[in-house]
Amino acid sequence: MQFCKREFVALALLSSFIPWSATAADAELMYPQRPVTLVIGYPPGGSAEALARVLAKYMGAELGQNMIVDFRPGAAGNIGAKAVARAKPDGYTIYLGARPNTIHKAMYPQLDFDFAREMVPIGLAATMPFVIAVGKDAPLGSVQDIIDLAKTYPGAPTCASAGVGTSDHLLCAMFQEETGTDIAHVPYRGGLHAFNDVIGGRVDMRFAPLPAALPHIQAGNVQALAVMSRERVSSLPHTPTIAEAGFPSLALDAWYGLMAPAATPPEVVARLNQSMNAALARQELQEALLQLAYVPPAPDTPAAFGALIAKETERWTTILETRNVQPSS
Repeated sequence: MQFCKREFVALALLSSFIPWSATAADAELMYPQRPVTLVIGYPPGGSAEALARVLAKYMGAELGQNMIVDFRPGAAGNIGAKAVARAKPDGYTIYLGARPNTIHKAMYPQLDFDFAREMVPIGLAATMPFVIAVGKDAPLGSVQDIIDLAKTYPGAPTCASAGVGTSDHLLCAMFQEETGTDIAHVPYRGGLHAFNDVIGGRVDMRFAPLPAALPHIQAGNVQALAVMSRERVSSLPHTPTIAEAGFPSLALDAWYGLMAPAATPPEVVARLNQSMNAALARQELQEALLQLAYVPPAPDTPAAFGALIAKETERWTTILETRNVQPSS
Protein backbone atom coordinates (compact mmCIF):
# COMPACT_ATOMS: atom_id res chain seq x y z
CA MET A 1 0.00 0.00 0.00
CA GLN A 2 1.36 3.42 -0.96
CA PHE A 3 0.53 6.85 0.47
CA CYS A 4 0.41 10.13 -1.39
CA LYS A 5 2.38 13.05 0.03
CA ARG A 6 -0.70 14.60 1.68
CA GLU A 7 -1.61 11.29 3.40
CA PHE A 8 1.96 10.81 4.59
CA VAL A 9 2.04 14.29 6.18
CA ALA A 10 -1.32 13.66 7.87
CA LEU A 11 -0.11 10.38 9.32
CA ALA A 12 3.08 12.00 10.52
CA LEU A 13 1.15 14.73 12.29
CA LEU A 14 -1.21 12.19 13.82
CA SER A 15 1.66 10.11 15.14
CA SER A 16 3.15 13.16 16.82
CA PHE A 17 0.02 13.54 18.97
CA ILE A 18 -1.58 10.15 19.67
CA PRO A 19 1.44 8.21 20.96
CA TRP A 20 2.40 11.01 23.36
CA SER A 21 -0.06 9.93 26.07
CA ALA A 22 0.49 6.29 25.19
CA THR A 23 4.23 6.79 25.69
CA ALA A 24 3.63 8.11 29.21
CA ALA A 25 1.41 5.14 30.00
CA ASP A 26 3.94 2.73 28.52
CA ALA A 27 6.66 4.28 30.64
CA GLU A 28 4.62 3.56 33.76
CA LEU A 29 3.95 -0.01 32.63
CA MET A 30 7.64 -0.51 31.92
CA TYR A 31 8.69 0.96 35.29
CA PRO A 32 11.44 0.90 36.39
CA GLN A 33 13.87 1.66 33.60
CA ARG A 34 16.70 2.95 35.77
CA PRO A 35 17.90 2.68 39.39
CA VAL A 36 15.57 3.65 42.24
CA THR A 37 16.79 5.78 45.16
CA LEU A 38 15.64 4.80 48.65
CA VAL A 39 16.04 7.75 51.02
CA ILE A 40 16.37 7.24 54.77
CA GLY A 41 16.15 10.18 57.13
CA TYR A 42 18.83 9.04 59.56
CA PRO A 43 22.66 8.98 59.49
CA PRO A 44 24.62 5.82 58.68
CA GLY A 45 25.15 3.24 61.38
CA GLY A 46 21.63 2.96 62.79
CA SER A 47 18.83 0.43 62.58
CA ALA A 48 17.28 2.21 59.58
CA GLU A 49 20.40 1.65 57.47
CA ALA A 50 20.49 -2.09 58.21
CA LEU A 51 16.90 -2.49 57.08
CA ALA A 52 17.25 -0.18 54.08
CA ARG A 53 20.25 -2.04 52.69
CA VAL A 54 18.79 -5.52 52.93
CA LEU A 55 15.45 -4.33 51.58
CA ALA A 56 17.15 -2.49 48.72
CA LYS A 57 19.07 -5.62 47.79
CA TYR A 58 16.04 -7.86 47.44
CA MET A 59 13.62 -5.26 46.10
CA GLY A 60 16.18 -4.27 43.50
CA ALA A 61 16.36 -7.88 42.38
CA GLU A 62 12.56 -8.02 42.10
CA LEU A 63 12.44 -4.75 40.15
CA GLY A 64 15.33 -5.67 37.88
CA GLN A 65 17.14 -2.45 38.80
CA ASN A 66 19.62 -1.35 41.42
CA MET A 67 18.15 0.36 44.47
CA ILE A 68 20.46 3.01 45.92
CA VAL A 69 20.33 3.96 49.62
CA ASP A 70 20.63 7.72 50.17
CA PHE A 71 21.09 9.29 53.63
CA ARG A 72 19.25 12.57 54.37
CA PRO A 73 19.45 12.89 58.19
CA GLY A 74 17.86 15.54 60.38
CA ALA A 75 14.71 16.43 62.33
CA ALA A 76 14.00 12.80 63.31
CA GLY A 77 13.85 11.72 59.68
CA ASN A 78 11.69 14.56 58.44
CA ILE A 79 14.41 16.31 56.42
CA GLY A 80 14.65 13.19 54.26
CA ALA A 81 10.86 12.90 54.09
CA LYS A 82 10.54 16.48 52.87
CA ALA A 83 13.19 15.89 50.19
CA VAL A 84 11.25 12.91 48.85
CA ALA A 85 7.92 14.71 49.08
CA ARG A 86 9.35 17.43 46.81
CA ALA A 87 11.05 14.97 44.41
CA LYS A 88 9.68 14.18 40.96
CA PRO A 89 6.72 11.80 41.49
CA ASP A 90 7.89 9.12 39.08
CA GLY A 91 8.75 6.29 41.46
CA TYR A 92 12.50 6.75 41.21
CA THR A 93 12.81 8.44 44.61
CA ILE A 94 11.06 6.77 47.55
CA TYR A 95 11.34 7.03 51.32
CA LEU A 96 11.70 4.67 54.27
CA GLY A 97 9.18 6.18 56.70
CA ALA A 98 8.79 5.56 60.43
CA ARG A 99 6.73 6.66 63.43
CA PRO A 100 8.52 10.03 63.93
CA ASN A 101 7.21 11.15 60.53
CA THR A 102 3.64 10.88 61.77
CA ILE A 103 4.20 13.54 64.46
CA HIS A 104 6.31 15.99 62.48
CA LYS A 105 3.77 18.81 62.68
CA ALA A 106 3.56 18.51 66.46
CA MET A 107 7.31 18.26 67.00
CA TYR A 108 8.58 20.43 64.13
CA PRO A 109 5.97 23.09 63.31
CA GLN A 110 8.56 25.03 61.34
CA LEU A 111 8.77 22.32 58.66
CA ASP A 112 6.94 23.52 55.56
CA PHE A 113 5.58 20.20 54.36
CA ASP A 114 2.76 17.87 55.34
CA PHE A 115 3.77 14.21 55.53
CA ALA A 116 0.19 12.94 55.39
CA ARG A 117 -0.75 15.02 52.33
CA GLU A 118 2.49 15.14 50.35
CA MET A 119 3.39 11.44 50.58
CA VAL A 120 1.52 8.29 49.60
CA PRO A 121 1.98 4.90 51.27
CA ILE A 122 3.51 1.97 49.44
CA GLY A 123 3.50 -0.64 52.19
CA LEU A 124 4.71 -1.78 55.60
CA ALA A 125 8.27 -3.11 55.40
CA ALA A 126 9.04 -4.34 58.93
CA THR A 127 8.29 -3.98 62.61
CA MET A 128 10.70 -4.14 65.54
CA PRO A 129 10.62 -4.13 69.33
CA PHE A 130 12.55 -1.72 71.53
CA VAL A 131 14.81 -2.65 74.40
CA ILE A 132 15.94 -0.77 77.52
CA ALA A 133 19.73 -0.90 77.33
CA VAL A 134 22.28 0.22 79.94
CA GLY A 135 26.06 0.10 80.06
CA LYS A 136 27.69 -3.18 81.00
CA ASP A 137 29.06 -1.70 84.23
CA ALA A 138 25.95 0.30 85.14
CA PRO A 139 24.58 -0.51 88.63
CA LEU A 140 21.18 -1.23 87.12
CA GLY A 141 19.91 -4.76 86.80
CA SER A 142 16.20 -4.28 86.25
CA VAL A 143 13.49 -1.82 85.32
CA GLN A 144 12.74 -1.41 89.02
CA ASP A 145 16.35 -0.35 89.60
CA ILE A 146 15.86 2.50 87.10
CA ILE A 147 12.67 3.57 88.85
CA ASP A 148 14.29 3.47 92.29
CA LEU A 149 17.30 5.48 91.11
CA ALA A 150 15.15 8.09 89.38
CA LYS A 151 12.90 8.51 92.42
CA THR A 152 15.85 8.75 94.79
CA TYR A 153 17.73 11.24 92.59
CA PRO A 154 15.12 12.99 90.40
CA GLY A 155 16.57 14.31 87.16
CA ALA A 156 19.95 12.68 87.74
CA PRO A 157 19.60 9.52 85.58
CA THR A 158 20.14 10.18 81.88
CA CYS A 159 18.48 8.71 78.81
CA ALA A 160 20.15 8.92 75.38
CA SER A 161 18.20 9.05 72.13
CA ALA A 162 18.90 9.23 68.41
CA GLY A 163 17.45 12.75 68.41
CA VAL A 164 14.54 14.90 69.49
CA GLY A 165 11.23 13.44 68.32
CA THR A 166 12.58 9.96 67.61
CA SER A 167 10.82 6.89 68.93
CA ASP A 168 13.43 6.33 71.65
CA HIS A 169 12.91 9.91 72.85
CA LEU A 170 9.14 9.39 72.96
CA LEU A 171 9.45 6.06 74.77
CA CYS A 172 11.74 7.59 77.38
CA ALA A 173 9.15 10.32 77.95
CA MET A 174 6.34 7.75 78.18
CA PHE A 175 8.38 5.66 80.62
CA GLN A 176 8.72 8.64 82.93
CA GLU A 177 5.02 9.36 82.72
CA GLU A 178 4.03 5.75 83.44
CA THR A 179 6.50 5.31 86.32
CA GLY A 180 6.28 8.80 87.85
CA THR A 181 10.00 9.40 87.45
CA ASP A 182 12.24 12.22 86.22
CA ILE A 183 14.99 11.22 83.77
CA ALA A 184 17.09 13.73 81.82
CA HIS A 185 16.83 13.35 78.04
CA VAL A 186 20.14 13.57 76.11
CA PRO A 187 19.53 13.77 72.34
CA TYR A 188 22.23 12.83 69.83
CA ARG A 189 22.61 13.20 66.08
CA GLY A 190 21.86 9.54 65.38
CA GLY A 191 21.65 6.26 67.23
CA LEU A 192 25.31 5.32 66.76
CA HIS A 193 26.51 8.31 68.78
CA ALA A 194 23.86 7.66 71.43
CA PHE A 195 25.05 4.10 71.93
CA ASN A 196 28.70 5.11 72.09
CA ASP A 197 27.99 7.17 75.19
CA VAL A 198 25.85 4.46 76.78
CA ILE A 199 28.69 1.99 76.21
CA GLY A 200 31.19 4.48 77.58
CA GLY A 201 29.13 5.09 80.70
CA ARG A 202 28.58 8.78 79.98
CA VAL A 203 24.81 8.22 79.69
CA ASP A 204 22.87 5.76 81.81
CA MET A 205 20.43 4.20 79.35
CA ARG A 206 18.76 4.20 75.98
CA PHE A 207 15.32 2.99 74.91
CA ALA A 208 16.75 1.57 71.71
CA PRO A 209 15.49 -0.28 68.64
CA LEU A 210 16.42 -3.92 69.11
CA PRO A 211 18.11 -4.18 65.67
CA ALA A 212 20.49 -1.38 66.71
CA ALA A 213 21.01 -2.69 70.24
CA LEU A 214 21.43 -6.40 69.53
CA PRO A 215 25.05 -6.32 68.25
CA HIS A 216 26.10 -4.34 71.35
CA ILE A 217 24.21 -6.73 73.63
CA GLN A 218 25.76 -9.78 71.96
CA ALA A 219 29.22 -8.22 72.22
CA GLY A 220 28.71 -7.63 75.93
CA ASN A 221 28.99 -3.86 75.66
CA VAL A 222 25.52 -3.17 77.07
CA GLN A 223 22.93 -4.98 79.16
CA ALA A 224 19.32 -5.45 78.10
CA LEU A 225 17.03 -4.87 81.08
CA ALA A 226 13.71 -5.37 79.30
CA VAL A 227 12.23 -5.77 75.85
CA MET A 228 9.39 -3.29 75.28
CA SER A 229 6.96 -5.91 74.01
CA ARG A 230 4.24 -8.17 75.38
CA GLU A 231 6.11 -11.37 74.53
CA ARG A 232 9.77 -12.28 74.78
CA VAL A 233 11.79 -12.23 71.58
CA SER A 234 13.76 -15.17 70.23
CA SER A 235 17.00 -13.22 69.96
CA LEU A 236 16.89 -12.37 73.71
CA PRO A 237 14.99 -15.28 75.24
CA HIS A 238 16.19 -14.59 78.80
CA THR A 239 15.37 -10.87 78.79
CA PRO A 240 12.02 -10.08 80.45
CA THR A 241 9.40 -7.96 78.75
CA ILE A 242 8.25 -4.54 79.91
CA ALA A 243 4.87 -6.17 80.51
CA GLU A 244 6.51 -8.62 82.94
CA ALA A 245 7.96 -5.60 84.74
CA GLY A 246 4.43 -4.35 85.27
CA PHE A 247 4.02 -1.83 82.44
CA PRO A 248 2.15 -3.49 79.56
CA SER A 249 1.13 -0.08 78.17
CA LEU A 250 4.79 0.48 77.21
CA ALA A 251 4.85 -2.60 74.96
CA LEU A 252 5.06 -0.63 71.70
CA ASP A 253 6.67 -2.02 68.56
CA ALA A 254 8.11 0.41 66.05
CA TRP A 255 7.70 0.13 62.28
CA TYR A 256 9.22 1.10 58.95
CA GLY A 257 7.39 1.43 55.66
CA LEU A 258 7.88 2.73 52.14
CA MET A 259 6.43 6.03 50.92
CA ALA A 260 6.45 7.95 47.63
CA PRO A 261 5.66 11.54 46.57
CA ALA A 262 1.91 12.19 46.52
CA ALA A 263 1.48 12.48 42.75
CA THR A 264 3.24 9.20 41.97
CA PRO A 265 1.09 7.27 39.43
CA PRO A 266 -0.99 4.51 41.07
CA GLU A 267 0.47 1.97 38.64
CA VAL A 268 3.97 2.77 39.88
CA VAL A 269 2.90 2.61 43.54
CA ALA A 270 1.29 -0.76 42.83
CA ARG A 271 4.49 -2.01 41.17
CA LEU A 272 6.59 -0.94 44.14
CA ASN A 273 4.14 -2.58 46.54
CA GLN A 274 4.19 -5.78 44.52
CA SER A 275 8.00 -5.87 44.46
CA MET A 276 8.22 -5.15 48.20
CA ASN A 277 5.78 -7.96 49.06
CA ALA A 278 7.54 -10.34 46.69
CA ALA A 279 10.89 -9.50 48.26
CA LEU A 280 9.53 -9.91 51.81
CA ALA A 281 8.07 -13.31 50.86
CA ARG A 282 11.53 -14.66 50.03
CA GLN A 283 12.93 -16.91 52.73
CA GLU A 284 16.39 -15.36 52.40
CA LEU A 285 15.05 -11.90 53.18
CA GLN A 286 12.93 -13.14 56.07
CA GLU A 287 15.96 -14.85 57.58
CA ALA A 288 18.06 -11.74 57.08
CA LEU A 289 15.45 -9.58 58.82
CA LEU A 290 15.13 -11.99 61.74
CA GLN A 291 18.90 -12.01 62.15
CA LEU A 292 18.75 -8.20 62.33
CA ALA A 293 15.96 -8.47 64.97
CA TYR A 294 13.25 -7.18 62.63
CA VAL A 295 9.88 -8.87 62.25
CA PRO A 296 8.83 -9.41 58.61
CA PRO A 297 5.19 -8.35 58.12
CA ALA A 298 2.45 -10.18 56.28
CA PRO A 299 1.81 -8.97 52.71
CA ASP A 300 0.64 -5.39 52.98
CA THR A 301 -1.28 -2.94 50.80
CA PRO A 302 -0.94 0.83 50.38
CA ALA A 303 -4.42 1.25 51.88
CA ALA A 304 -3.58 -0.83 54.97
CA PHE A 305 -0.33 1.01 55.51
CA GLY A 306 -2.13 4.33 55.07
CA ALA A 307 -4.60 3.32 57.77
CA LEU A 308 -1.71 2.48 60.11
CA ILE A 309 -0.14 5.88 59.50
CA ALA A 310 -3.42 7.66 60.23
CA LYS A 311 -3.88 5.69 63.45
CA GLU A 312 -0.31 6.35 64.57
CA THR A 313 -0.61 10.06 63.79
CA GLU A 314 -3.71 10.43 65.94
CA ARG A 315 -2.35 8.30 68.76
CA TRP A 316 1.07 9.92 69.10
CA THR A 317 -0.13 13.47 68.58
CA THR A 318 -2.51 12.94 71.49
CA ILE A 319 0.31 11.52 73.59
CA LEU A 320 2.52 14.51 72.82
CA GLU A 321 -0.23 16.93 73.77
CA THR A 322 -1.41 15.21 76.95
CA ARG A 323 2.11 14.46 78.22
CA ASN A 324 3.55 17.82 77.14
CA VAL A 325 6.47 16.36 75.20
CA GLN A 326 8.22 19.36 73.65
CA PRO A 327 10.88 19.58 70.90
CA SER A 328 13.42 20.68 73.48
CA SER A 329 12.55 18.02 76.07
